[in-house]
Amino acid sequence: MDIKCKNCGQMIDENDKYCKYCGYLIPQKEVKVPLSKIALDDKIQECKATICDEDIDTSKWWDLNDLAVKMSGNRQSLYAKSVMYTILCILLGVSFLIVAFLSKFYIENNLVAFICLFTFMLAMIVCFGFGLERYYNTKGLKDLKADEVVIKKYGFKKPAEILIDGNVFELIIDKQCPICEGEIIGDLHIERIERKLVVVCNINRKHIYQIDEKAFVEAVKEGIIKISNSKKDKTKQD
Repeated sequence: MDIKCKNCGQMIDENDKYCKYCGYLIPQKEVKVPLSKIALDDKIQECKATICDEDIDTSKWWDLNDLAVKMSGNRQSLYAKSVMYTILCILLGVSFLIVAFLSKFYIENNLVAFICLFTFMLAMIVCFGFGLERYYNTKGLKDLKADEVVIKKYGFKKPAEILIDGNVFELIIDKQCPICEGEIIGDLHIERIERKLVVVCNINRKHIYQIDEKAFVEAVKEGIIKISNSKKDKTKQD
């Protein structure tokens, strides 16, 4: 399609970058290019910011009915199991390490020896990784305080936990951020900032809600908030 040059008045093609008669630079239309994954991750990181007290004070309160609570079990039994799993993972890791070196020296075929060494070393790393995760889980169970929501600082998407009458409960949010708009919608997680319990968007950390911790604890104790038990629910479905 031909358009008229704003400088000399000659007809030129709209896709031309400059006028072929006078050399005038033609303004180009901006084309929206879909963001690549790297560019998208960079944009998300730019949105994230430190949350200030003013952001929390001006935020809305989160509806307690939108919080899911799941019973994990008695703390003593969970602690004992976690200690046992930690020791088991460490022992397995040491065993795989020993077998890996033995395979290197006692298997004559070099290719088979290398495959066995690589396999057992990989299994050793996995076992030590699980052992470290279980160690932090054991430490977290030991540090739980009664009637106070504890935020785990390890692992991926670890839920917040609360100890009530010796039983451990997980506090979970399955909803997506109600403030996010467009194609990018953030998941939510629970965080403690300056002793305040808040719900935070994973995409934009300015999308936050306050949680009334005392009201939540009382609601759980009085049975206002329904408590689910994964084992019992699975048995019912079967």
